[in-house]
Parts: sequence; structure tokens; C-alpha cells
Amino acid sequence: MDRTTGQTAGTAYAGRVLRGVAWAVVSMAMFTFTPVFVRFLSSDMHAVEIIFHRSLIATVVLLAWFVWTDISRLRTRVIKSHVGRAALNFGGMALWFQAIVSMPLAEATALHFTLPLYTVIFAAIFLGERVGWRRWAATAVGFLGALIVLRPGAVPISAPAMMVLASAAFYGGAVVMIKLLTRTDAALPIAFYSNLLMGVIALVPTIFLWKGPTLSDIPLLLALAAIGTAAPYCFTRALVNLDASVVAPLDFLRLPFTALAAWLIFAEVPDRWTWIGAAVIFGSTTYVARREARLKERQDGGNER
Repeated sequence: MDRTTGQTAGTAYAGRVLRGVAWAVVSMAMFTFTPVFVRFLSSDMHAVEIIFHRSLIATVVLLAWFVWTDISRLRTRVIKSHVGRAALNFGGMALWFQAIVSMPLAEATALHFTLPLYTVIFAAIFLGERVGWRRWAATAVGFLGALIVLRPGAVPISAPAMMVLASAAFYGGAVVMIKLLTRTDAALPIAFYSNLLMGVIALVPTIFLWKGPTLSDIPLLLALAAIGTAAPYCFTRALVNLDASVVAPLDFLRLPFTALAAWLIFAEVPDRWTWIGAAVIFGSTTYVARREARLKERQDGGNER
């Protein structure tokens, strides 16, 4: 390879990295608005009803897209797996939406960073993935970070905080289900069935909890549904340009973004323990992501050392 070719390749790589980082930053910024919109909507509706409206809007939009392009892409042979994934996603979302109404947003976000740690545990149990002692140790350190945020014994552990941890566990299970579903189905059909089935699951409790959106709620619901679709898309675009081990640490940007939004809109100021605990969780999840990336690069498929 001559010098000119090398420079061209280097410039192309640098451009890809910048695009990947930009997509990830935009994704994290959009994710920040979800708890803010839910906070406003919760004054008029229960969390389950918010999920119902959000899922309904997303389902209609995605269905219109498939009708316009190719409806046959919605064919699936694993509908039971879609139902399982939707149920887990619904549980995680319901707990998350309910919790962030009554606890500091930065603290909730910090605790929710435990999601990848649950994924490691569930992947080992249900997918039979081999997890070596390094990743188990990193997972344990991550949960230690959660304890730093919660400070059991120093302050009472609130029910909303436990709901956030349970939400992360549900979402971790949903991620494992996605790993199974991507073996047979593409990303957009998975998103469609997730929203459709979450709406079905939310329908029955919504009937009993129904209050109905006000005129001022409609723009927020539309924005919530748009972000719920656009943010994961931007994150996917980031993964197109960067390795998952590089993108994963950028997820930590949600904390300063959320802390800034909570301070500006709700006058919430996170304490130092939230930042310290979040940093510990961040470090452990980053290590897990990079360790997994290195192991996947091994072509011999040997054991962890």
C-alpha cells in the first residue's frame, strides 16, 4: 500500500469514526427526553396507558411503512418469541415509566446502567454463552456500583429505585430475546411486533386505568413515539460505523444529558454518590462490552483465559 492509499484509508476510517460518534451522541441526547416527556404525561395518565398510546402510534407508523414497501417482510415463524420479548419489554418499560415519576432522573438513569450486567447473566443461563471469571467479576463490580448509588443502611432504599433495577432486569431479558430473534427476523419486523404486542398487552389494564390524553398530551405522545423509534435507529447507525465495544461506553452520555435536563426542567441536582456509583457501573459495563468484542474476534472459539 502506497502513502496516498494509506492516507485515503486513514481519512475514510476517521470519517467513519466521527459519523459513528455523532450518531451515538444524537441517540443518547434523544433518549434523555423520554423520562422528561413521561414525567409530564404522568400527571394525566398511568404509565401503562402511556405505553399503550406510544405502542399504538409506533405500530401504525411501522405498519404504514411495511404496506408502502413490502408487507411480506412481516412474515415470521417465531411469533411466540416475539410475544416473550414484548412481554419482557412491557414489564421493563412499565416499571421504568412508573419509577421515574417519583425519583431523581439522574439516579434512575445511573441505576438503569445495570442493564448490560443482567444481559450477561441471562445470556449465560438461557443462551448457554460461556462467561469467564473476568466478566463475572466485572458484573459483580457493576452491581457494587448500584449499591453505591443506593447506599443501603445510610438512606432507605426506595420502592422506585428497586423498580428501576427490576426494569433493567426485564430489559436485560428482552435483549437476550432479541439475540434469538435476530437469527430469523430483521430489525424492523422485530420493532413492529414489539410495539404491536406491547400495545395488546397494555390494552386490558389500560381499559381499567383509562383517563385519555388531553389535547396538550398529544404532541408529547407523538414526540415520545418518535423518539422511541428514532433513538434506537440512530444507535443502530452508530453500530454500523463503530464496533459495539466502542459505542457501549458512549451510553454513559445519557447521565450528564439527563442530569442537565433534570436540573433545567425539574431543578434536580444529583449527589456525588450518584456520580461515583454511575462511574463504577460504567467502568464494569464498558469492560464487559470490550471483553465480549475481543472474544468474538477469536476465530478458534477457545475458552476464556
